[in-house]
Amino acid sequence: MLGYYAHQHGSGHCNYAEIFSGIFKKEMAIFTSYEYDFSGKSKLIKLADENPDGSVFHQNQISPPGYLHYSPVGQNSIKKRSLQLLQCIVEMEIDLLIVDVSAEIAALSRASSIPYAYVRLPGERNDLAHLEAFKGAVFTLAYFPESFEIPSTPQWLRKKTIYLGFLSRKIFRTNIEKAKAKIDKITVLSGKGGNENLQNSIPFLLERFTEAQIALLGEYNETLENDRLEYKGFINDPETEIQNSDLVVANCGLNTVSELLQLQIPYVTIPEHRPFEEQEAMAEMLHRKGLALELDQLSWLTDQEILNCKRIPIENETDKNLKLFKQLVKDERQAYPGIPELFRKKKEKSIYELQR
Repeated sequence: MLGYYAHQHGSGHCNYAEIFSGIFKKEMAIFTSYEYDFSGKSKLIKLADENPDGSVFHQNQISPPGYLHYSPVGQNSIKKRSLQLLQCIVEMEIDLLIVDVSAEIAALSRASSIPYAYVRLPGERNDLAHLEAFKGAVFTLAYFPESFEIPSTPQWLRKKTIYLGFLSRKIFRTNIEKAKAKIDKITVLSGKGGNENLQNSIPFLLERFTEAQIALLGEYNETLENDRLEYKGFINDPETEIQNSDLVVANCGLNTVSELLQLQIPYVTIPEHRPFEEQEAMAEMLHRKGLALELDQLSWLTDQEILNCKRIPIENETDKNLKLFKQLVKDERQAYPGIPELFRKKKEKSIYELQR
């Protein structure tokens, strides 16, 4: 039985839990405090949240040790969620817990003799708490290709990581090529995690593309009055809206990037401020590989040059990679640390056979 702990800050962690649930189904349990509309394929355990609940005595608060990020002293809700998590893991006979993400849950798991795999996010996560969480894991997981690894990542951590590639529940159809010289429709995508930089880019887009219609999907704290702007919020079928666009402008969260790289549509990155420069690191890698444009580039590129910035879509291998991961977790229950090397060899063999 696999357990998946999804952090309560942001929907992205639960998105990934749902992706895993599509493969593991009843062989997986999800632990989270976040309000999310799961499909019900896996059992959901709703944990008490870790937000301040008024139960702590401020004079008892001391700085947490270096291997933890958030650790108030005496908070009842954290006591409850820790007990709840451990009880469920024992009663449900969880063999392996995926921690996405929390240095505290990693420490609790290791101290409780629970094997855990830690999810590595992009960015410079070389602080003591992250490094200790990585070291204590039986292996780590990355939801991006190894080619997107930042140069400063130590070799021991690379060897310990299973690179599952970009994961997405959505599979986009191949774009029909259209001979165009002008950008008529732009889609701006926003999530729920804060979008100050994205919102600040809208006046520039209006000024640069004087005739284009701009559809704004997602959540926006402020709105501008303009006949060419259409605030659509969260819609049921964003894929159709995106695929009918000439240009997509969006942040650089892993979920967004994983979906947009399946398309040939030019993609302009607007990285937002996140802990450990997560989105900045992803944007830099996308630019370096020629997979996306920076906002400043729109100032000197013509519409035709922007439209020519189409790339070869990255194939969605979510099901293939997760099915391989599921099989290895099942077969190697007594040797979890060896799974990254086995996964790597099987992927290399698969690529070799395709090329023959």
